[in-house]
Amino acid sequence: MKTKLILGIMLLLGLSIGANAQSLRGKDRAQHQRIEQGRRSGELTRGEAYRLSKQQRHMHRQYQRYRRDGHISRGERRHLAYEQRRVNHHIYRYKHNGNKRFY
Repeated sequence: MKTKLILGIMLLLGLSIGANAQSLRGKDRAQHQRIEQGRRSGELTRGEAYRLSKQQRHMHRQYQRYRRDGHISRGERRHLAYEQRRVNHHIYRYKHNGNKRFY
């Protein structure tokens, strides 16, 4: 009985961890959508959107460079995650800085 209970709990924990994990590409895509939405709504100026897109391209080039050898090491993954958090912070900061794009 205890074995079934423990296995059930482990299975649920494993499923919940997998559901919360989001791939680098998924986060990259979500950030790109946030930039586009901010540009369309006027929350981002043209210059801010350009800078954020440039950061996204830089991060994508780093990802491609890391993948070149066929394996992304733990340190490289950590660096990419850091870059994504940094871009995410910049997106938030630019969208909430009060600069508006007027049509």
